[in-house]
Amino acid sequence: MQLRRLGPADWATWRDIRLTALSSDPEAFGSALAVEREFDEARWRELLRPGHGVNVVAEAPEPVALVAGVPHEEHLGVLYLYSMWVKPEFRRQGIGEALVADVLEWAREHGWTLVRLRVFQGNETARRLYARLGFVGNGEIMDRLLS
Repeated sequence: MQLRRLGPADWATWRDIRLTALSSDPEAFGSALAVEREFDEARWRELLRPGHGVNVVAEAPEPVALVAGVPHEEHLGVLYLYSMWVKPEFRRQGIGEALVADVLEWAREHGWTLVRLRVFQGNETARRLYARLGFVGNGEIMDRLLS
């Protein structure tokens, strides 16, 4: 398994794994397959533009997981971790941990001091993963301070 950070030229890779994730586990996301299926190439490229954050896929050799880290629109200085998803048959193999660790490394390299994420109620597996990686929080929001 390899991690790969994506750029605008990788828009089709991001689109395909993102739509797969939305189709497989729609309740895990704050968006919908029907909405994102309508995005055109320009919109997908925009999501991967330099300065917009970091988008990472895990490949084995095809993409099997994804995560993104983007600046929080309302809270300056906060990088928001979102779109975390691993294909069911690849879960519990350390891929999620590796993806989050890569976003945290990217965040440190780019001067971020706080990474925030949202875990929907009932997703205790994800909550335990994030807690192991140093995220804290009692509700749906969990934070990780970076040093």
